[in-house]
Amino acid sequence: MISSRSITVVETLEESAPIKGIAAMMKFIEGEEVLARYSSTDEYLKGKVLGVKGEQYKVQFETGIEKYVHSTDIKASRPSRSTRRSSSRSRKSPSRYSPSRKSLRKRSPGRPPATNKQSPKSTKFAKISLSRIEIPSDIRNTESVSTKSTNDDESPESLPLLSRLKEAGTVTRRSRLLTGTLKPEPDHKMVLLTRNINRAVSLPLERKSQLYDFNIDGKERGHSIQRDQDLLKTLNYEEDTNLNTQIIEKRKKEISMVSNPQEWGGWFGTFVLMFLMPFITILPQLMCTETECKFGYPKIPTSLNYYIDFKIFASYLSLLLFVTIISIIPIGRKIDGPDSRIGRLQYRLNGFLCGLLSLIIFAACTYKEFELCDLIVDNYIQFSVSGWFLGLILSLLLFIKGGRAPVANLNIYGSTNSVIYNFWQGREINPRIGPIDFKIILFRTSMIAMILINLSIVTKAIEEGDIYNLQHLNVGVLLGTLLQIIYAMDALFFESAMLTTFEIMYEGTGYMLCTSYMMYPFSVTIATKYMLFHQTQLTYHFVFPVFTFIIGYLIYRISNLQKSEYRRNPLSPSLMQLETIPTIRGKKLIVSGLWGHVRHPNYLGNILIWWSISCISLACDILPYYYAIMCTGLLMHRAVRDNERCKVRYGLAWEQYMSRVKYMILYRIF
Repeated sequence: MISSRSITVVETLEESAPIKGIAAMMKFIEGEEVLARYSSTDEYLKGKVLGVKGEQYKVQFETGIEKYVHSTDIKASRPSRSTRRSSSRSRKSPSRYSPSRKSLRKRSPGRPPATNKQSPKSTKFAKISLSRIEIPSDIRNTESVSTKSTNDDESPESLPLLSRLKEAGTVTRRSRLLTGTLKPEPDHKMVLLTRNINRAVSLPLERKSQLYDFNIDGKERGHSIQRDQDLLKTLNYEEDTNLNTQIIEKRKKEISMVSNPQEWGGWFGTFVLMFLMPFITILPQLMCTETECKFGYPKIPTSLNYYIDFKIFASYLSLLLFVTIISIIPIGRKIDGPDSRIGRLQYRLNGFLCGLLSLIIFAACTYKEFELCDLIVDNYIQFSVSGWFLGLILSLLLFIKGGRAPVANLNIYGSTNSVIYNFWQGREINPRIGPIDFKIILFRTSMIAMILINLSIVTKAIEEGDIYNLQHLNVGVLLGTLLQIIYAMDALFFESAMLTTFEIMYEGTGYMLCTSYMMYPFSVTIATKYMLFHQTQLTYHFVFPVFTFIIGYLIYRISNLQKSEYRRNPLSPSLMQLETIPTIRGKKLIVSGLWGHVRHPNYLGNILIWWSISCISLACDILPYYYAIMCTGLLMHRAVRDNERCKVRYGLAWEQYMSRVKYMILYRIF
């Protein structure tokens, strides 16, 4: 007669067989102290198991080194036994091994004969005392026959997933900790089967069908142990599929953004702009000459010497080399730039010092009566063409250098499948060779060149007029050049604020930036050159453009300083009153103060500055307003470009920002 307790014990023993097979999958568990053989040596060192990948265990040795070690090269680390315990075990109890105890013991007929074969040393089973269960032989034979026929008819691989889960039982971490025994060879297929069941539960829906085609003899990648409730939990695969579809679509957009040109009309638009940029810079120089300076159809000389002069080219190149040498001299404060993909770049702030040295050299040349002013004013076109050539050569060299640059240094908008577009945008954002930062050097050269050109125009105006007679003094050109010099010196003085602008942080250093920097001084000074050839006497009308300049300068400088300070130290006490919107990148968007009215108040200030300088001419001609019109169009286009980039960069946070700050540059207009 079989008791209910005995039947329960039998069922428990039968259900524990799959659990032991699953536990045998891993010899060692995470966090277990082991002895692992170090690579290329026969020495076993102490370590800790960090993870498992198939038959490979990730072990962290005592030295801190982490390596993957095969399971055959790992031993269990057993605590060293004390000498007292080992010595006590070495003594033999005389009563235990007395001759009277060596007599043959009677063995029960139902127990198998004793054998000398012992279980492996690593095998440890829990001792359970149970009463002997007598099962009739006919029931035993019937169960074995039915089990054999079932196994012959259906292989484990052909069974459905849920059926195999029921047969194998739920897998828990506790069952893995109960035993560290290795199963015999016939149980190897059971281990692989349960391992793939666990993997199938953690796989997406589209990969679960591959379980039936699994090759048991193939190489395993690893397995995961799931909790009971995770195995029995019904997953909402439709939501996961929709989420995966959204992720895939977003990834496709990012790949398309990298591989296809996104701005400036693609490769064809940039190809046209490569020739249009020098044309729109040199054309107004041809319109404004000493004999005639007005907007209209210019007289285009056919002589090549009128455009190219090696002496002028050497002069402009000398200025570029002078600025480069002064920039790498270890004089000036060294600061960290904004955080980027390659870390924080360091900058030495000696641009203002470089500008002062240039002023001293210019004053010395003028005092020594070198014809430096005539060289600059009379060769405007040659200087403009030389600037184009220098920018072209430099952009070619940087394009070649960018082909060997690390991936982290590359400009994502200059890494497309179009060579023309990449050459226009630039492969690198901040290209450097040692201490030479090309973008900063180009910026300083353009500002210093603008100062020198305005000083030459002022000197020319003083020489032609009577400084002691206001009626014959060209007050307009003096005022216009003064405001431009203030603007350039201010940019060099607050050079640290320039490091957080869109131009320095995100714009690539390619053909567009190199040529625009080298030709920039001759575009902005077209207004003061016009005033030189059109004398303007002192009048009260100058009050309005000067007042507009002050307003524009304050907006431009305060907004730039506020943005720069916030990016460097968001916890500054002076910025605690600002409202911000957090982003997924860890940065914050300012939505109060000047940045709460329009998205680019610094662009608005810059536009007001150049329109006020142009208005000092009091002219009804388009030519003195030429750069103000260009500046307005370029900054509006840059605001649109920046808006599209920020949508991708900040996502939902930028949508919230646009709902708070609706206008880009001019409130209620644009």
